[in-house]
Amino acid sequence: MQVWMNGSFRDLDEASIPVTDRGFLLGDGFFETMRAHEGKIAWLEAHMGRLDHHAELIEFPLDLLPETEEVAEIVAKLFEQVHRKDAVVRMTVSRGPGERGLLPPGSPDPTILITAEPFDPLDPNIGLTLATSQKVRRNPHSVAGSIKSTNYMDNIAAKQEVQKYGAQDALILSADGHVAETTVANLFGITGETLWTPDEDTGILCGLARDYVLQVAEESEIEVTFEPKAPEELKEFDAVFTANALQGLRVVDRVDGYVVGVPAKTFFTDLALRVEAELCDGIVI
Repeated sequence: MQVWMNGSFRDLDEASIPVTDRGFLLGDGFFETMRAHEGKIAWLEAHMGRLDHHAELIEFPLDLLPETEEVAEIVAKLFEQVHRKDAVVRMTVSRGPGERGLLPPGSPDPTILITAEPFDPLDPNIGLTLATSQKVRRNPHSVAGSIKSTNYMDNIAAKQEVQKYGAQDALILSADGHVAETTVANLFGITGETLWTPDEDTGILCGLARDYVLQVAEESEIEVTFEPKAPEELKEFDAVFTANALQGLRVVDRVDGYVVGVPAKTFFTDLALRVEAELCDGIVI
């Protein structure tokens, strides 16, 4: 299996980083996970825009990132080894090697890695079980929390915690105890013809699938609300679902042990199919 690293394709077992790499030592880096269908990345321009945003927040030079067209060509080449219609693509950027200490080098020599692996899309109607994390809260003022940082410790700790309860993913709350998101996805609720999702000020990482769902809601004149919700209030929705640019939409059927909603009686399925079509067609938003 090959990967692309720092300008060239390499066999996986030949790709390596310096022991002084700041991404390895300090989590000083960021990444983006993308869905590719038949060699083409869905929402590529939007993903690259997010990478630029991550870079700007940590004062990483934008000119060191590969151009969109180059990423598309790299992924098309890597896709040849996948042998599936769908692949999960990850682009990881570390600030690269540096001397001991927190401050980064003035002229970084980054480590940039792009990988592609087979991906099997999930049926959006197969229910997801969530449990509320008691260990982790979102912080709206955190730089690491506002980008896809290579330091994923909060999400790892939350998922480890709820796995002990038999849940598949963690429901993470805001600092003031309101519903925020899961470890890997944004959250939505449906009541009648109204859509709800947590506000950005809860400290969530606003994903591209969230952006697309909100765009569809606006185009379809679906009312969207953003008021704070406690975890136990989720059972009042007709349906609850997650949104993620890799997995698309996925219904939630249990939160903290109680049953949530009946999605078949809502517009969830139509919305999920529309998102999946976008991911397969590689449409740019």
